[in-house]
Amino acid sequence: MSSVRVYRSALVALTLLMPITVGAQEIVEAASGLCEKVRTCAMAQIDKEDLTPELRQMMEPMLDSMCANMQSKVQEVEVGNALHQPAVDCMRSMEALSCEDMQDPARMQTAQCESYEKLAREAQDKS
Repeated sequence: MSSVRVYRSALVALTLLMPITVGAQEIVEAASGLCEKVRTCAMAQIDKEDLTPELRQMMEPMLDSMCANMQSKVQEVEVGNALHQPAVDCMRSMEALSCEDMQDPARMQTAQCESYEKLAREAQDKS
């Protein structure tokens, strides 16, 4: 179950880093791709751990809810926001990680996400 928490943490961290709203299709697609990757990795890990079908059934709605929450947040982002492309790049870089890399917080942090986080903090400090 700890690996599922890592995936959940990845989604939660990304949604918390998006306090400013962006709204183009590109960011929605990037968020959807990342959510699908997290869902796939989490369910594969659940299968490896040979968890009960009941536990698997509990996890699926939780993952769906996290994805829906993230997708609703990125849909609020104003077009033209300076964080738009860095956010897209961050999500795509995370989607490109292997499931194994996504389970390791040290390997999960990509250069694109570090850049995005820095820009997001600077934008928050200015507001």
